[in-house]
Amino acid sequence: MAHVFITGGTGFIGSHMVRRLAAEGHRITALVRSQSRFNAIFKLTDGDMPPSLSAINGDLTQQALGLSPSDRELLLTADVIIHAGGPMDILLNKQQAKQVFLDAAEHLTLLADHLHKSGQLRHFIHVVGFKSPVTEQNINEQAAILKLLEHESPYERMKITADLHIRQQAKRSGYSLSVVNPSVIIGDSVTGNTEQTGGLGILIASARRKLMGTVPGGPKHWLPLVHVDHTAAFIAALVSEQQPASDTYYLLDEQNASPNMTELIRLINKELRVPAPIGSISLSLLGKLLGTRIGSKLGIPGQSLSFIASKPFPLQSTRHIQQKHALYASVNHSILPHVIADLDYRLSHGLNGRPDFERNRRGPLATLENAGSGHPILLLPGTFSGADCLLPLAAELKGRQVWVADLPGFGRSPYHHSASVIEGHVQAIMEAIASQQEPVTLIGHSYGALLAAKVMERMPSHHIGAVRLLQPVLHPANSRYKSSMANRLLLPHVTENRLRKELLARGCFEHPNEIPDSYIRFAREELSSPRVRATLADTQAALTRAEHFRLQPESWNTRQTNIIWGTKEPVYTIPEAYSGIQTTLLPYGHHFPVSHPAETAKLLLQSGI
Repeated sequence: MAHVFITGGTGFIGSHMVRRLAAEGHRITALVRSQSRFNAIFKLTDGDMPPSLSAINGDLTQQALGLSPSDRELLLTADVIIHAGGPMDILLNKQQAKQVFLDAAEHLTLLADHLHKSGQLRHFIHVVGFKSPVTEQNINEQAAILKLLEHESPYERMKITADLHIRQQAKRSGYSLSVVNPSVIIGDSVTGNTEQTGGLGILIASARRKLMGTVPGGPKHWLPLVHVDHTAAFIAALVSEQQPASDTYYLLDEQNASPNMTELIRLINKELRVPAPIGSISLSLLGKLLGTRIGSKLGIPGQSLSFIASKPFPLQSTRHIQQKHALYASVNHSILPHVIADLDYRLSHGLNGRPDFERNRRGPLATLENAGSGHPILLLPGTFSGADCLLPLAAELKGRQVWVADLPGFGRSPYHHSASVIEGHVQAIMEAIASQQEPVTLIGHSYGALLAAKVMERMPSHHIGAVRLLQPVLHPANSRYKSSMANRLLLPHVTENRLRKELLARGCFEHPNEIPDSYIRFAREELSSPRVRATLADTQAALTRAEHFRLQPESWNTRQTNIIWGTKEPVYTIPEAYSGIQTTLLPYGHHFPVSHPAETAKLLLQSGI
């Protein structure tokens, strides 16, 4: 096994690489600026740091990487260097870009040269980017390369200059160098979880503002993509090479296997539920437009156009490694809607999260999950809510395995695109449950409870154990919400103050101090997404129609199903048809799972889930 020194180990690509290399048994030493961030990402404490994984404090921009003498001594046993450090920030100025790319390259090649002379270094792996024009054939043509970069952003110019410097030093010293050129990196091929909002996120941010009505470049252009887990697996394969060749590896699909720009923008707009694009605009004209005052008002960086390609890339060396190590390389096109929804969520809410819950996917539903015992508990939120809002409740179900889902079109879950918004939600939940090997305990709140009841009636009993309905919506909502179009027009204007007043007026909370600030902030941020606004508007309208409430409570298994009801609810009631279902009363408002998570969890556990 190798001793790998890695830079950028806490970044989007780097963290996946560290996990992959650790799983394969390699010893890893990561250069970090923050030990606490490293520990948080990999869920480590000072007392349980595995012997194969260590972090040393340093800085790529400092001489000798800013290492202490003892940490530098530790690195002298490394036989593989992976340089994946440097921010994904195309707006860096010249000085910033020089420090994090070119200065860092100079410091790392000094270390590599020292390790090579001592006979220790086996392999230097440099992660660059697919737009670098530097190859093994032109590294001596520095003037020509620098001329090509004259009109590039400082970010691209310094990143590519660093590529050139490392290649030249490796050739001069004689050690093996692999240059890995990933294309635009997106979330993993299983969940679509995309922690980096640059790249594809720039297009999604523009589409959210309905600025993608015209396609940049058109059908002859494409945006090469690669999954972050595929990137990590490829680099891990290079680490395992005992006699590595110096080569360049482009990580992307062939152009004919990728969506062209027209197809990609149509998909993005469809998933964000904004109008489809009409026509295209040449990249040169768009670049000029973005360089004007109009471009600055649009807020789209002109540098982002450099990621759009129109030519093929040499893939022979890449395919050789992929075939040799049996690596799956192609983009999972079925996961692209999840990538788009995840980036949309991050653009609304930022990168918040809880370390005790892992991001996952169950069928079409994005989930936040924790480890625990027993059959999994699937929590379904209501409207003006999401998985994040039920995390305090999930955390109070101590020792139990809990999956908190986002409904399709909300949070991190892509929309289902069914003709009926409610039926689409029901089908998605059923698909998520059916994809599991064991039965689930189904708990829904408000609209989520209505969905839970519908799912319970349709699915075989071996799929679902207990069912708990928290303040279920069991009869039609006020007819003032019957127009989806009117709802769409009103939702963008909902402020935090207006939302607080409405929640109190409708009895969701009894007192202002019951409303968590985080809940109000989350609900308002959700409404910044056109995808969420459209889904919420359609759901509100559907909930005014009686046909969606034709349940059969007389057929329910009363030992399996309970209702928990907040008595301070002034809007909804429990219809007489449900009088045979065991009901527990609480002296709270409609949103008691949000305002009183500990009490709710206590009742749920006492009910025998």
